Amino acid sequence: MMTILKHTLALLLFLTAFGLLQDVIAQERINILSADRGEGGFIDGEPVRKLIGNVKLTTDNMIMDADSVYQFENLYMIHAFNIQIETENDIIWADTLFHNTRTDYSRFRGRVIMLSEKNTLFSEALDYDRILDVALFNRPVRFEDESGVLIAEDGYYFQNTDIAFFRGNVQLADSLQYLEADSLFMNRGSEFYRLFNNVYAEDREENVTFTGDFLEADSTGYRLLQGNAWMMQVNEAGTDTSHLNAGIIHVTETDTANFIDAYQDVSIWSKSFAAIADTSHYRSDTEEFRLISNPVTWQGRIQLTGPYIKALLEDDQIKYLTSYTRPIAVQEDSLTGRFNQLRGDTLEAFFNTGEIQKITVFDNSEVIFHLKDDDDQPDGLIEMIAAGATTIEFFEGELDSVYAYRNIDGSHLPENPENIDRQLNDFRWDPEMKPERPDIGKPRLPAITLERPFDLPDRYIRYMLQNELIP
Repeated sequence: MMTILKHTLALLLFLTAFGLLQDVIAQERINILSADRGEGGFIDGEPVRKLIGNVKLTTDNMIMDADSVYQFENLYMIHAFNIQIETENDIIWADTLFHNTRTDYSRFRGRVIMLSEKNTLFSEALDYDRILDVALFNRPVRFEDESGVLIAEDGYYFQNTDIAFFRGNVQLADSLQYLEADSLFMNRGSEFYRLFNNVYAEDREENVTFTGDFLEADSTGYRLLQGNAWMMQVNEAGTDTSHLNAGIIHVTETDTANFIDAYQDVSIWSKSFAAIADTSHYRSDTEEFRLISNPVTWQGRIQLTGPYIKALLEDDQIKYLTSYTRPIAVQEDSLTGRFNQLRGDTLEAFFNTGEIQKITVFDNSEVIFHLKDDDDQPDGLIEMIAAGATTIEFFEGELDSVYAYRNIDGSHLPENPENIDRQLNDFRWDPEMKPERPDIGKPRLPAITLERPFDLPDRYIRYMLQNELIP
């Protein structure tokens, strides 16, 4: 049902590129290929060795181009300016590199770009701690690959455990999905994801949108949405929309069907069907809803109340309802406003293109139906009980005929104000509880733009042009 987060992995393959930073730092053998000049001096009282102008350094694993490189021996610090660092698989550009040769801690500042085979990173600050093997993004960061973009205000990545955490207005967009949240936790190895607070997602492939306070997901098709959970699905024809609200929504995808389980204050709304319950279960291959614990359903002007209700849909229209034990169905007459009532041990209702055709209750049936004269004016009512089944047939949504079987007992009550409000036991009519069409969830954040977070460095532009990588 939902492909949300299935494509996130491709956007984050860049994270393995942090291994290249181990080649930048504390090399045993550094070759100086070129520099306009070298000189010594002092900065803030500290001795410094300087390579200035068109600096090119190499090691066994990388090439660095820079405008200048300063070595502060007493501080165990190297400063490099306007750099390009290239390894076999990755390239980093930055305005400044600060590297501590004693702690193996590197700080890239300014316009930082990391280009790997799979994607590109843009940020104004990137730190790497080799001892802890963690990369820190303490400024807004943007990742791009051929399919989409991920942006966040900050985050960090633990290379040893393959775990990343992004915080602050996290957004992900590609051709199949859009997703946003306050924060995102992910374990790339197990493809396990958690999103926290203000979660909003669109699955454009499956026409599903949802919101909530928390989302947990993995690569198997498992999804857990909690806290003000809302899900909307548009049918393939784009002609019908269904909404599901609950405290918890749990989705499981298989090769043959999708299963959606909802708990806590469940409400369902579609053009032809509405319901509430404590628990609901849905499976896509049979289009079957099962409502458990205090369920109530509405279809047109009919309300059905019972301990257990099952509904079958066809092409997103309700086709069949059944309920037991001792459910009660109430229909409001569109002209008189009076309530036709039917109850029994088990109830079945049949629909055609979403419109009620007939309702049958089996065993120990009871019925109250109001009569109308030839001018469609109220004309009394009939009360009836039967040991067997009773069937009510409808025409264009209105009661048309009633049939009862076995040991029938009934009476006709003439038109009288005292008879108008007669009710069966357990009568319920709760229009105020019927779900209304929910407000459509909208993205909280502005759309991701094509604009990069800063003017691109000249070294980066030249490299992209020379390698014909700019479209």
